[in-house]
Amino acid sequence: MRFNYIEKIKANISIAASKKTTNLLEGLYCSVFKGQSLDFDDLRDYVVGDNYKDIDWKSSIRHGSLLVRRFVTFKKHNVLFVVDGGDKMLGETSDGEMKAVVALFILGTLGYLVNKNGDEIGAIYTKNDRIEMRNFKSNMAHLEMILNDLEKSLGTTSTKSVNQLLEYVVKNQKRRMIVVVISDLGGLDELDESMIKKIAINHDLLFIGIDDATMAEQGEKERKKYDIDSKSLVPDFIARNREFAMQERRIRTQILNEKSLVLKKYRMTVGMIESKTKIPTRLIDLLERHNHEIRR
Repeated sequence: MRFNYIEKIKANISIAASKKTTNLLEGLYCSVFKGQSLDFDDLRDYVVGDNYKDIDWKSSIRHGSLLVRRFVTFKKHNVLFVVDGGDKMLGETSDGEMKAVVALFILGTLGYLVNKNGDEIGAIYTKNDRIEMRNFKSNMAHLEMILNDLEKSLGTTSTKSVNQLLEYVVKNQKRRMIVVVISDLGGLDELDESMIKKIAINHDLLFIGIDDATMAEQGEKERKKYDIDSKSLVPDFIARNREFAMQERRIRTQILNEKSLVLKKYRMTVGMIESKTKIPTRLIDLLERHNHEIRR
């Protein structure tokens, strides 16, 4: 087993981001997740001196007297990475990088922050077309093991959808978690609202999409494209068709906007990343928006 991903992740963060940006990324992680240090326990009768913000008005109306929510503290968060797989991960991002590599660096960067802050990480992904679950632990060796195993699994044939992976989470994980889904625009498009609702009952969710290369592009990004599905080069009459390129962009924007609204409805957040070097700044944007959602 090759234990070298953590060093790659740390090097990528230092190259891609200034010290100020790195500190901001770590600070945001703490403020978003460490700041949620209270977990709901039960209800009790209101007594003089209780904070009015803790009053559960709906329960109070049903009960006929004022009730306040009682909380308990918890020390650690469980962060579960749900990583989409299949042949599509052999494709390129809009910046020309392999999607599988960007996926590994996204997981590695967030996983590094999680471990550094003493929280525990787990992972669900497909391996040999079966769902693989890595249990929660808090150490860098565990993160390295996940990354090394994922490197061999991403891009291999898989028939499992994002919804099926999340269904596995709902059925098999009862603890409260922060669920981080790493997929692409296709995975975002297939994400079902009923599944989002199931996850939202007990968990926070962030969807990190890897921005796919388009089939038709003009200008500086124009280059030969390989279609993973057909396993052939995209014909020139498609790749250089201006109208096709415009339509493709419209469809991609529509998917992102529609799914963003659905996720926002359940106080969940989506962000897109196109290259390793942009991971720190994109994650800062994602965490800032998620921070706003969970506190609105």
